[in-house]
Amino acid sequence: DAEAKRKAAADAKAKADAEAKARADAEAKASAAKQAAEEAAQKKAEVRRIASTAKRDFENKIRRAWDTPAGSSGQRATARVTLNDSGAVQSVVVNSSDPDMKASVEAAVRAAAPYPMPSDPDARREARSFTSTFTAQ
Repeated sequence: DAEAKRKAAADAKAKADAEAKARADAEAKASAAKQAAEEAAQKKAEVRRIASTAKRDFENKIRRAWDTPAGSSGQRATARVTLNDSGAVQSVVVNSSDPDMKASVEAAVRAAAPYPMPSDPDARREARSFTSTFTAQ
């Protein structure tokens, strides 16, 4: 019967159209998700870059404030520093076999505060703690 064939063909076309639209919607969603993931990755990389620049600036500020002890050439000290959001020192733990080096690096970390914190909240959170090694020249 011609009418039944026409109706079956129309139903098949409608079903194919609906499947094509569903596929297109899924592809658009996947594309949007991929773009969002790429933007998030770029943001993360930017945050890391900002934080690492800030940490390098902090280290330079500490080095400028550091009064290297006499006769300590070649001695090393490692400082683990935690800052608050405004750049004040919350904690500083210095490891060194030489007590003068340890005291001098801790004093420099505290003297160099407050540190200029990044304005981006994620970068600021990332920059709040850092570890630096100082070697007496």
